[in-house]
Amino acid sequence: MKKHSAVACISRADLFSSLSSDALKKIAAISTHQEYFPRNTIIRQPGDGKEGMIFMDEGSAKIYSLNEDGKETVLGVINKGDYAGQQSLFKEPNHENYIQALQDTYVCSINRDDFQNLLKKTPDLVINLLNTFGEKLVAAETNSIRRNSMNAKDRLMDYLVEQSQKLGSARFSLPLKKKDLASYLGTSPETLSRQLKLLEKENKIRVNRREITIVKN
Repeated sequence: MKKHSAVACISRADLFSSLSSDALKKIAAISTHQEYFPRNTIIRQPGDGKEGMIFMDEGSAKIYSLNEDGKETVLGVINKGDYAGQQSLFKEPNHENYIQALQDTYVCSINRDDFQNLLKKTPDLVINLLNTFGEKLVAAETNSIRRNSMNAKDRLMDYLVEQSQKLGSARFSLPLKKKDLASYLGTSPETLSRQLKLLEKENKIRVNRREITIVKN
């Protein structure tokens, strides 16, 4: 592993990116860093007693839920610099979702009680977090619109363009397996495969297994 900076790790997360260096150092002081999880292992699960927020220092993971029949629904993917569980920093946790490593992953974390104590001493941190949460609500609404008002092909293309923009490259690998991506987009694996072929036929994308290239017209 390369040399790790606790402050740099935390500051990559949108939740803390606008904070002063002094505030970041205070958060770094109460955080735990570089816990290792091999590929396919569970990072968080209901009832595990791990109350707090995690940051992806290296690697990636998927967030999913299971219904009473054990059917999996993928809710999203977190990659290097992303975070999850921020809501448990502000209220008593009620874990319903699983987080599973998609590759060898290093995770950093903040315990809820430690964070609550820090908030009481740092009012500017509270204000910045409220502003960031507003932005996240907008992003969540965008995905809801994508799932509810677009057809399967448009949802897929919208997602692929978003990934391309996020990664800064027209060529990228899908962060999720196709069955998990289908779950995330609210469709079936068969429909997803058909729409990928249709988008490729329309010369909007090129597909090489899990590698996608957005065709610029």
